[in-house]
Amino acid sequence: MLSDVGPRSFTIFVSTTAPTDSNTTTLFDSTSAFGGAGRMRHLPVARISFGVNNSHAGTLLGQESIDGGTTWRTFSSTPVGVPAASTISGPYDFLIDTYHEFRLRWTNGGTTQTTWEPMLKGHENRQPGT
Repeated sequence: MLSDVGPRSFTIFVSTTAPTDSNTTTLFDSTSAFGGAGRMRHLPVARISFGVNNSHAGTLLGQESIDGGTTWRTFSSTPVGVPAASTISGPYDFLIDTYHEFRLRWTNGGTTQTTWEPMLKGHENRQPGT
């Protein structure tokens, strides 16, 4: 007999291609990650958390869409500095189960990242730290 292990976390693939110059890179887009627009609402994903080992500053953008990803609105704009040695920036946590669609983007601070090790997790639990 299997027991209920409770809410789980899982790794979500994010590209390790380093952001360049002042470009904006999409790290996660629910319209493509979960098999199409509208699918996120049917999955037990309540939160997304992001951390990164980065060499240069940037801005992390949390965006939502109500029209299947045609139009995106920014609800969170978080400056991300350079972490201290042997640490990472983050984790940055986004409650996403209230949105139809969710997208996470990084706007690079003007200098190409020489270190870029992103980590992205999905969480069934709404509470950070669980």
